[in-house]
Amino acid sequence: MSDESAFNDKFLKEKLETLLDEDNETKRWNEGLLIKSLILLPIIIFIVGLFIVNRPEKFTDIVFILFYPLALILIGLILLFVMRSKFK
Repeated sequence: MSDESAFNDKFLKEKLETLLDEDNETKRWNEGLLIKSLILLPIIIFIVGLFIVNRPEKFTDIVFILFYPLALILIGLILLFVMRSKFK
């Protein structure tokens, strides 16, 4: 916490020098590819299984099937941000 206040008291030029001197490790796009595939794999299986096994017949069925998981993800993100804001 004291490091942040000391950093905020510096002038802009000193802040830029501090940020440029630090070793910033940026990840390449292919780092963590296994984790990314583990996240995408259930989504792909869900979509392929949905349209092969249970083929929706109406447009409203397709809209409901696509928006329902998105709504659940959105609710989860809102809960995450609310929980994070209460811990700060």
